[in-house]
Amino acid sequence: MVSRYDPKSKKIHHYPATACLVPICSLHGAAITTVEGVGSIRKRIHPVQERLAKCHGTQCGFCSPGMVMSIYTLLRNHPEPTPDQITEALGGNLCRCTGYRPIVESVKTFSPGSTVCQMKGSGKCCMDPDEGSFVSREEKMCTKLYDEDEFQPLDPSQEPIFPPELIRMAEDPDKRRLTFRGPRTTWFVPVTLEDLLELKASYPKAPLVMGNTSVGPSIKFKGEFHPVFISPLRFPELHLVKNTENEGEQQIPFDGAFLEGSPETNLKPEWVVVSVSIPYTTQWHFVSGLRLAQRQENAVAIVNAGMSVEFEEGTNIIKDLQMFFGSVAPTVVSASQTCKQLIGRQWDDQMLSDACRWVLEEIRIPAAAQGGMVEYRRTLIVSLLFKFYLKVRRWLNKMDPQKFSDIPEKFVSALDDFPIETPQGIQMFQCVDPNQPQQDPVGHPVMHQSAIKHATGEAIFIDDMPPLDQELFLAVVTSTRAHAKITSLDASEALACPGVVDVITAEDVPGDNNHSGEIFYAQDEQALEHNSFLSSEKKIEQGNVEYAFEHVDQVIEGEIHVEGQEHFYMETQSILAIPQAEDKEMVLHLGTQFPTHVQEYVSAALKVPRSRIACYMKRAGGAFGGKVTKPALLGGVAAVAANKTGRPIRFILERSADMLITAGRHPLLGKYKIGFMNNGEIKAADVEYYINGGCTPDESELVIEFIVLKSENAYSIPNFRCRGRACKTNLPSNTAFRGFGFPQATVVVEAYITEVASKCNLLPEEVKEINMYKRTSKTAYKQTFNPEPLRRCWKECLEKSSFYARKQAAEEFNKKNYWKKRGLAVIPMKYSIGMPVAFYNQAAALVHIYLDGSVLLTHGGCELGQGLYTKMIQVASRELNIPQSYVHLSETSTVTVPNAVFTAGSLGTDTNGKAVQNACQILLDRLRPIIRKNPKGKWKEWVAKAFEESISLSATGYFKGYQTNMDWEKEEGDAYPYYVYGAACSEVEVDCLTGAHKVEGAFIQGMGFYTIEELKYSPEGVLHSRGPDDYKIPTVTEIPEELYVSLVHSRNPIAIYSSKGLGEAGMFLGSSVLFAIYDAVAAARRERGLSGTFPMNSPATPEVIRMSCTDQFTDMIPRDDPSTFTPWSIHVS
Repeated sequence: MVSRYDPKSKKIHHYPATACLVPICSLHGAAITTVEGVGSIRKRIHPVQERLAKCHGTQCGFCSPGMVMSIYTLLRNHPEPTPDQITEALGGNLCRCTGYRPIVESVKTFSPGSTVCQMKGSGKCCMDPDEGSFVSREEKMCTKLYDEDEFQPLDPSQEPIFPPELIRMAEDPDKRRLTFRGPRTTWFVPVTLEDLLELKASYPKAPLVMGNTSVGPSIKFKGEFHPVFISPLRFPELHLVKNTENEGEQQIPFDGAFLEGSPETNLKPEWVVVSVSIPYTTQWHFVSGLRLAQRQENAVAIVNAGMSVEFEEGTNIIKDLQMFFGSVAPTVVSASQTCKQLIGRQWDDQMLSDACRWVLEEIRIPAAAQGGMVEYRRTLIVSLLFKFYLKVRRWLNKMDPQKFSDIPEKFVSALDDFPIETPQGIQMFQCVDPNQPQQDPVGHPVMHQSAIKHATGEAIFIDDMPPLDQELFLAVVTSTRAHAKITSLDASEALACPGVVDVITAEDVPGDNNHSGEIFYAQDEQALEHNSFLSSEKKIEQGNVEYAFEHVDQVIEGEIHVEGQEHFYMETQSILAIPQAEDKEMVLHLGTQFPTHVQEYVSAALKVPRSRIACYMKRAGGAFGGKVTKPALLGGVAAVAANKTGRPIRFILERSADMLITAGRHPLLGKYKIGFMNNGEIKAADVEYYINGGCTPDESELVIEFIVLKSENAYSIPNFRCRGRACKTNLPSNTAFRGFGFPQATVVVEAYITEVASKCNLLPEEVKEINMYKRTSKTAYKQTFNPEPLRRCWKECLEKSSFYARKQAAEEFNKKNYWKKRGLAVIPMKYSIGMPVAFYNQAAALVHIYLDGSVLLTHGGCELGQGLYTKMIQVASRELNIPQSYVHLSETSTVTVPNAVFTAGSLGTDTNGKAVQNACQILLDRLRPIIRKNPKGKWKEWVAKAFEESISLSATGYFKGYQTNMDWEKEEGDAYPYYVYGAACSEVEVDCLTGAHKVEGAFIQGMGFYTIEELKYSPEGVLHSRGPDDYKIPTVTEIPEELYVSLVHSRNPIAIYSSKGLGEAGMFLGSSVLFAIYDAVAAARRERGLSGTFPMNSPATPEVIRMSCTDQFTDMIPRDDPSTFTPWSIHVS
């Protein structure tokens, strides 16, 4: 938080700051508060930190200090914030774990009246079950995730005061120019306007830096260099908004010539803009600004527009018209010719028709324009013009209702932008049995074991570890070509750069440079043999598919493309490799899901036994599958450098390098042929899946196996065939990602179900109900399961979401609105947990009891934010019957628990929990004779007595794993230990003119995948989207306005304490948003006389939505022949 004193108003202003963008020199005279200054465990934690932690607003914890600072700054300015202020304050922060809801919840506790039931004044609480409802027969449900009575109050009078010395400095009448000189640059801070003009005259090319949001990124990402900076932050004249009639020394009209950057109107280098004068409009003058972006906040516009029209008094005859468009060319573009031609015309439909035609002729976006989306941007030009036309028509009608008719009622909603609402929601879960011992924590919503440390910034991540003596940084050089041979390497220029110690190449790898098909350092001779598949075909089949196709009423065929997704974990790949002085030992600290894998790869690269490679993993700042295999490859790279130089290597990937190198979710192409009866019953399905694996094997074979095995989702189709292949391409290798192929593949399933519904004139939900598994059955690969919990989830979801009532309301809305449409979708899910390979399900743990009674627990699982350590402490607490405070869990390492498998597949708690339970039970068995002799004794006494009797107080626990198997030759097996089930209903409203949409129910990372997250590749395979600038994950403004989650009570006898792996399953439920969008677009298309079925590929970006809502505006845009140009970006599914 940056705090400044304003000598004019005598007030102190607090601002949240993005630290990496704030130049140190700009902070002269400001007071800085960091997360350490807000509160700490050592001194005292602040209410903001406490509530964020206790409201479960932290998971991996990497974004938590930033959240704390945004909330803290908000409360310093507004101690009782309104919902709008909360959303505004959090709008610039990103989080990938929590979905934002618990973070918003924690801030709402500071608002007055925040705990009132929010069912929009209906007087009915959403928690009251309907009469005869499904839920009322269940156990009591709880919604309370934290206890407000525990919170310490916020007392603004206890905050640190603004330093009086800084007030004296700010009020000093004799301020002088400040100059900061560095070895390469000079930073000037002028104090008067004359001083500023003098500096500009002396250094005309020096940039003026106020917020550094433009100059900073250009220096960081484009390599710009400026020897001089001028920062006029110290005189407030340049950042005040005031009503004034004064005119400046020289005025430049803010018109087309200026906005288009024409030389004669451009600012001269020595000029400084001191004010912008915005005149009031006159009575018959109307001005409007319009924009559309991929995301509501922190996103550059896809197209924006500013338009102004002035009429002859009392008429609708155009006297003056101006139209400017942004993001359609390198500078702002004025449609001046069109405007000239329209002067003197009446503001009517014929004028609009000519204006659209002429503006498209005047503003031509080249087919290969940077940023792509060319046809969409052309459509937006005329769509925004149409919105302006409607706004002006409305306004004319208000001016004189007799003279000017209003716009049709069905068009009115087109004028409103979607409001940014503060999200709200409820989570319902089974209450803990009142008879459960008070000390037993299992089943309670326990705060994350590191939550307070996350919120105070005291949780240590890899890059927080202090620098080691002689430590070096490693930066990677990546190929600029997707498919090429290295003909020669010349490192001389790099070695001549100041600070460069060495350049590491393939020749420096002492061991294996190509381990299991993954290459550490590029080599010229490794041109791999051409084979377009990474693995053999995987197939399952049941029934007689060909025969069934001949005996159905209808057959449909189609294909669906699902694009990839970037993990966008908050902490990029981070490794600290420390070579040891003896025996070629190497220590690595890293954020990973699979320390054993890192150990294996480093051992192979260095040609050293695994026993000499120690990998330590305390926590990762998010992972989502992206830290299963990739840290092994990068760990090998770092270890080779540490081995060659003999010095510690810190290897922290920049976001752009991380996105480029580590790739993400597999893009998928699904082809289907479906045979069904007219009543909606599906008799036959033949489905083929192809995934884009990239250039090396990675996990692609396992992903395609998962896709094929999970390809039925919740539906029983008697004649079913599914085949899958992983394709090899010249792109970076795709890898594991939450859901492991299921979120992509099942879009295809839901798409063909939706198409069948359309052909049968039924609701998709009716076709789902008809074809859903109904009784204990066998899957297509002959595994028996009971779908009863699936049916319960489905029924409860329809009931709690009031689906049919909402559907009816949406249809009413759609009848009354032409340019906005609402859609609903309910998606069922049958999701398998675990691995079809038995040895991947094993786990081990090590538990030590010390003589003071404290317990140290380690296991092979990795803490990624999912709370695994917290849950393991709960297990030990219950099994040993001791308070949680007695149990400590420090980190995971290959030294304490060897050969541990990955923490992935939602299995971490299940398997490691069983291992911890086993170790605790072994220890308790050893202590039993002592407890029997002294049943009233204390834990500490029993432990001391055991030591005296030479009883070992340390035990290894082991879980052999779920005994799963899959025989691909026979196409059958007990592939998964158990299934989890779910259902989600989403309601969406879309703007048919722009493609913008508003959601009312989804799971956030999945929702991002299916809607706004879009990876863009050049036709040559270069990734364009390499950072938050051009890859948009959901922010707090994208999340559903209302989100209700309930956990249905069911038993799981084979897992520890009836555990259910839910980490990944929720990802796919976000597709309910995709299909709700599909439903809304289908409504728009039907009204326009178009076919209801159309390929709704994923992601359904604003571009896809807009271009699917075909209308007169999409029909009028110019289209280019694809053979005549190379597009800026292509799809890779």
